[in-house]
Amino acid sequence: MNSAITIKTKPTTRRTSISFNRLTSVEIPSVLSIEEQNSDYPWSQVQFITSIENSKNLCYCRSLNGKTIGYLIAMLAVDTADILNIGIDPDFKRQGYGTGLLNHLIKGLRKSHIGEILLEVRAGNKSAIQFYKKQGFEKISVRKNYYMKDSKNQSQREDGIIMSIRIPSKEIKNVL
Repeated sequence: MNSAITIKTKPTTRRTSISFNRLTSVEIPSVLSIEEQNSDYPWSQVQFITSIENSKNLCYCRSLNGKTIGYLIAMLAVDTADILNIGIDPDFKRQGYGTGLLNHLIKGLRKSHIGEILLEVRAGNKSAIQFYKKQGFEKISVRKNYYMKDSKNQSQREDGIIMSIRIPSKEIKNVL
């Protein structure tokens, strides 16, 4: 005979610390780990360092209780910003952290009177495309055969989808 005992417990809460910081070389090991988990074609350490050192780039990291769980790198132009790379630790995806990073970028760009964000994504990266569409990005162009699909077979190529969003003139609710 099976019997179950149910014990009611008091819910507990734990303080969490969520922060946005400027991405520095200190976070590179964490960022590289996230990048390697998320991409079949990850950026190298040199690419991250070069991006951080470029004064025209905005480089943010997202931390939860002191652990880097995401990053975003955007390059500023005259009146636009291009998202070069964004990543969230797989254990923290679909919890609003990517949206929070994007909103943090938008808040900073609004202060600089930047009116549009552009990005490029592999046509095969369906989850990223879905995320960007949910955020309000729209497809504006296609770069045919832009990305290499297989480093061993350079003739296999994949399209790049260029997407854009106008930055709203008023503040939007920041998620996480």
